[in-house]
Amino acid sequence: MKKILALLLALVMVLSLAACGAKEEPKAEAPAAAETEAAAPAAETVKVALVIVAGDHGFTGESVKHAELEAAAMNEKYDNVEVVVKSCGEAADQISEIENLIATDKPDAIMLWPTEGEALRAAAQTVIDAGIDLVVYDRLIEDFEGLTGQMMGDNFAIGGGMGEYLNTYYADYEAVDYLRFVGDASTVTSQRSGGMDEVLTEGKFNQVAETFVTNWSSETAQNQMEDWLAAKTVEEIEAIDLIVTHDDEIVDGLMNALEAYTGDADLSNLKLITSVGGRRETLDKFDNTTLGVKFVTWFFAPSFIRECVDFTVEHALGVEFSGTAAESDGIYLIPSFSIGNAGETDMDFDAYRASDIYATRYSIDG
Repeated sequence: MKKILALLLALVMVLSLAACGAKEEPKAEAPAAAETEAAAPAAETVKVALVIVAGDHGFTGESVKHAELEAAAMNEKYDNVEVVVKSCGEAADQISEIENLIATDKPDAIMLWPTEGEALRAAAQTVIDAGIDLVVYDRLIEDFEGLTGQMMGDNFAIGGGMGEYLNTYYADYEAVDYLRFVGDASTVTSQRSGGMDEVLTEGKFNQVAETFVTNWSSETAQNQMEDWLAAKTVEEIEAIDLIVTHDDEIVDGLMNALEAYTGDADLSNLKLITSVGGRRETLDKFDNTTLGVKFVTWFFAPSFIRECVDFTVEHALGVEFSGTAAESDGIYLIPSFSIGNAGETDMDFDAYRASDIYATRYSIDG
């Protein structure tokens, strides 16, 4: 028995010695910090090009400045982002710029603000075919597939809000005769007019002349208003209760013509001018006019383009969009609100001028 115990004890000791003496396989040492950093690839530069309209008048000119400022802000915010701005006056220039970008830089994304949507359809398709993300701003290319996104002010809602406001403002009128001045033949115009016409009280509002197309020009609007006043009788002029427009600069031209009018008609029946913008010069004009006409406009600012710049860059980076625009049926719509001195608006002139929104719009001055 003693011999068996001795043998067992000896075996245990041998096994124990073997276990303690077994060497662990050496582990690979972690590389030094400097070696790790050297091995990591540098962040790849994301290239974004903004192909936008030229600043040929106030709104577009201010929009170009906002786009340039936001492009600089994105370049500053992200180390691996390169945003360039290409401002083009004509559709042909935008097409040529797009061709050059595809052939040379081939950016990761292009934000296109078309001079006119249909004219840029073929060029937009070449962007998609080249595998470049394409975002369209403000003027849509209708029934176009393959876009990363479209963004614009909520023009249809603006028109609808205008119509609802007019229904309330003229609630005590049996009939309302009005003139309409628009910008152009783009989707912006059709949406604003369509939104308003859809909600106006049927049979009450009577447009008394063909729609005036101003090409967003204050001078053109002024000439059209002067010509209309010169061609109409006193009774026809005095019958006008309302003027509907799509832009504050149009309103500036109309007010110049109305204030300079020296004919026999009494303009006091003209109670209201509606518009889109929120332009300080137009608000100032109504603060100082001797006419009794009131003004209401829906906020639509050159600074809107900043949201689309952010959207394009953030999408290219794979970053969550940080703006206020909400997607609806494939289009990101930037919300608006009413400003006026006729009562029952979201903001009166003073509240608007004191707001952060106003400060951002006019930050280009600094």
